[in-house]
Amino acid sequence: MTTPDTRPDPRFWKQLELVNEALPEGASAAAGPEGAGPGSAVAPRFAYLAGHILVRAPDVSRAIEIVERAEPEEGDVHVSWPSVDGQERVATRRLALGRRNVFRALEALEREKVHATLVHLVSVSGVNLCPGDEPVPASAPVTPPSGPRAHGANVTVTVMDTGLVHDYLAHAWLDASTGTPNIPMVDGDVTTPAEELEQDGTIKPYTGHGTFIAGVVRRVAPATDVRVYNTFPYAGAVPEDELGLAILQTLDAHGWPDIISLSAGASTDRAQALLGLADFVTELVAHPGTVLVAAAGNDGVTDPFWPAALAGEPVNTGGDVVVSVGALREDGQGRACFSNHGSWVKVYAPGERLVNAYTSGDYLYDYPASTACRHHSPALYPGCTCVAPFSDGDKETFTGLARWSGTSFATPIIAAVIAARVSQAQVTSRQAAKDLVDGLLAVPDLSGLVQ
Repeated sequence: MTTPDTRPDPRFWKQLELVNEALPEGASAAAGPEGAGPGSAVAPRFAYLAGHILVRAPDVSRAIEIVERAEPEEGDVHVSWPSVDGQERVATRRLALGRRNVFRALEALEREKVHATLVHLVSVSGVNLCPGDEPVPASAPVTPPSGPRAHGANVTVTVMDTGLVHDYLAHAWLDASTGTPNIPMVDGDVTTPAEELEQDGTIKPYTGHGTFIAGVVRRVAPATDVRVYNTFPYAGAVPEDELGLAILQTLDAHGWPDIISLSAGASTDRAQALLGLADFVTELVAHPGTVLVAAAGNDGVTDPFWPAALAGEPVNTGGDVVVSVGALREDGQGRACFSNHGSWVKVYAPGERLVNAYTSGDYLYDYPASTACRHHSPALYPGCTCVAPFSDGDKETFTGLARWSGTSFATPIIAAVIAARVSQAQVTSRQAAKDLVDGLLAVPDLSGLVQ
């Protein structure tokens, strides 16, 4: 019998460093829960924005009064986000606490029955702030195998992620509009070469994450209209409140799609749902033509990972509009070692060592190599993705394709399966999602492609 390995992953601290380098001046991310830190006996479970908390707009005045009364000598408390322009769109406010301890401030607010939370960092990677593994150079065959060309016709999938790399149209299945009637070109936010590279000219971590996901959708359901938007600008991470507003503003500008694919999330303090996404979830519930497909996370645990964990909540609070996706291992014989699991994870799809669209250039591996499973001891199965092929300081050259693992990449498979169902059965995305969760739809089996 295997047991979860709860040792701190050194990759967490390296990725937290990358996030801090990418955050705007004056903002910094810290590890939670309280007391977590390098060398500490308290293992990190999430990342949050230091010195800030979230409250609902009607509670702002009372929250400021309570926090300042609890520690009056530590300066003023004020609303630091969003700007006036964004305040009409969301009912969440970020308070800057000055020199106060955020956890003591939350305790003071809880005693007074004011709901407040940390400002959690939502990432394309999860608590370890890393996917199941790092990308490695790859060649054909591309996975998943291409589905019937009509699957996904007249269905829109919006991918909230890291945008599209500048050379994404070099991949035929993303630029399928060329000579192919009724198949739209993948579109969205396109990054520039300069935005994709470190100062030394190597590819930044997570640069190709959104492009890879778009490629997976188009392989399973080739006719799908796929739009990819850059909503994770800080090394694949973003504060939860900024994400909530960015999603709503994107949907305001481009319309609500049939399916939203979100290969990102967060573990949280006391397993609370993300307050920063509350406005988005409320509007999602009110849009019967849209379903959210969300990654379950790559921490190998049963702890809730938000917003995917909304799939385990009651109807009308997310349970009927969210499909949470875990990852299967490469041979299809069970759950991938890194995949979160539990009753709140509703479906599983292949998520280990998929091959799909990436960019070209050199990539510098910047994390300690692993010779054993990071999540379970002993490992759940031989050859899990934790056994890293490259070590800190290695450099490899990519030529447009990557092999990558994570629930991030199982998620677009499910989004595409739902898209195919909508186009073929002429049902709503929510009905198609229900059919999938109820076992009425099959998930593509990639085990025959194992090398």
